[in-house]
Amino acid sequence: MFVELLPPSVRRLIAAGEVVESPADVVKELIENALDAQASRVEVELIKGGKKLIKVTDDGTGIHPEDLPKVVLEGATSKIRTAEDLLTVNTYGFRGEALHAVSSVSRFTIRSRHFSQKEGLELRVEGGKAGQPVRVGMLPGTTVKVEELFFNVPARRKFLKKEDAERRKVLQLVQEYALARPSVSFSLTAEGRTLLRLKGSDHLRRAEELFELSFEEERLEEPPVSLRLLLARNVKRGKYLVFINDRPVDNRQLKEQLRRLFGTKSVVILYAHLPPYLVDVNVHPKKREVRLRRERTFYELLRRLVKGSFSSFPTPEELLASPRTPYRPTYELVGQLDETFLVVREGEFVYFLDQHLIHERYLYEKTGQEEKACRASVKAGKKLTREEQEELFKLWRGLENPHVCPHGRPIYWRVPLKELYERVGRKY
Repeated sequence: MFVELLPPSVRRLIAAGEVVESPADVVKELIENALDAQASRVEVELIKGGKKLIKVTDDGTGIHPEDLPKVVLEGATSKIRTAEDLLTVNTYGFRGEALHAVSSVSRFTIRSRHFSQKEGLELRVEGGKAGQPVRVGMLPGTTVKVEELFFNVPARRKFLKKEDAERRKVLQLVQEYALARPSVSFSLTAEGRTLLRLKGSDHLRRAEELFELSFEEERLEEPPVSLRLLLARNVKRGKYLVFINDRPVDNRQLKEQLRRLFGTKSVVILYAHLPPYLVDVNVHPKKREVRLRRERTFYELLRRLVKGSFSSFPTPEELLASPRTPYRPTYELVGQLDETFLVVREGEFVYFLDQHLIHERYLYEKTGQEEKACRASVKAGKKLTREEQEELFKLWRGLENPHVCPHGRPIYWRVPLKELYERVGRKY
């Protein structure tokens, strides 16, 4: 009814390769199917790191009974029909290989009830051999059980990692899709123990819940592209996550760009929405790698977002531009601390700015030479006059990238005043 077998002419254009090499690969494909089915709840269950059992349940639209026997066939998909459709892919899946590949190397059970039906169907497949569908009572949605992964391919089973390692890979993957689709509830249990349980939320709250950090948020709309960036600073180890059209992706060049812009001690989450024709997801069989068309334009938008983002200090020109608003600087330069930091208050935050890193960044942007900028910049331990402090502060506000030094270290640490008050037991 909805599922069809792709013709050979289309299948030849799809990136070929192994899509199932570990339990995490199985979970990835099943989560993507659930999200494509408009699920609002996805539950994942593991036993022995997924080697013994992987079970994924969703409350999506379900599979029509006429289609259930076809979903385990090679090249079966409801996502695309023609080669031209590859340019407009707006679903997670489209290859028509996942369920066929999984059911070929496991004891596989799929049961699903389409929202238009009063009951569901169950289909069992063992090592690629399918039985006859049977009717079952169930709620709308789909449940897939994958037991004894690679039971019929001992050589591949031997290459699986230890249970703890496979479990960690699945946990990381579920967290990534939870970040990609925060409105969806996710849960993960292993050996009956809950590892993750998240209710539907928004991007900012989902990130703060998963990382237990406070994030700043900035957006840029430049039709047909929209960017959303979440940033947490001053962490022990930096992390860079990229989601393009709600798909977690690996793009080394893009992640390296984020590292250069925000340094090695920030958690950066970038969400980008682009027209499907500007994103080639047909690069790798696992769909983790993507190729951006008009890549330079995209990077320019990202630099604009960073340059204008997370800056709580309006320039005097911006304040004077509004005739109804008299010029009142919103910042207060408190002074110098330990002959190393400038202390600045702005609104509800206190900033500690490293004087050496400010000057180093300024000289680097002026000359483009890291070593020269480092040697010539003002050093930590130098006492500055009030005029010198103000001059250095003005330099920081005018930087193209006021967040990190040329080596990737954060230039400042920002503390909410509310947190200071709470630490000493006062209300703010």
